[in-house]
Amino acid sequence: MDATTSRPPTAYGASSPAPTTMREVCGLFATGVTVVTSATGDRRVGATVNSFTSVSLDPPLVLFCLRHDSGLLRAIRDSGVFAVSILSREQGQVAHSFARPGPNGFETAPATAGATGAPVLDGAVGHLECKVAEEFGGGDHQIVLGEVVSLAGDKGAAPLAFHRGALTELATGS
Repeated sequence: MDATTSRPPTAYGASSPAPTTMREVCGLFATGVTVVTSATGDRRVGATVNSFTSVSLDPPLVLFCLRHDSGLLRAIRDSGVFAVSILSREQGQVAHSFARPGPNGFETAPATAGATGAPVLDGAVGHLECKVAEEFGGGDHQIVLGEVVSLAGDKGAAPLAFHRGALTELATGS
């Protein structure tokens, strides 16, 4: 057992790892930080998501995961569209405000309706607007696959990152 492992490896066929161990080990993988948003009628909904990834370039597809009981998931199902805002290193407070249940993060984070009508957060390093392509069950979450219909980004901007359970910044190259 090395310094990064908190318990011996689980043998194949043994019981599943504890959720806390799963979170600790997966937390060793650094990710970007996004806020996924949607809107139905005059109601805007968003959540901080780091389970986001690009899937395909042709057609352009992305995916992310949400808990089954997520209000955002209900809004996405109702509208059929969503936006993914990739947060900048200055947007740590935005990540925290959309990560909390309760009051909507839009109270502290300005956003503009994008081409799909889904809110795009101001100040993000990039965004992708998508229509829902498919949805799959995955344990205690739903996997949402979206086809990108509009996108923009700032290659010079510094993104926010998530590693070992904390928001962090990436070192910039010279």
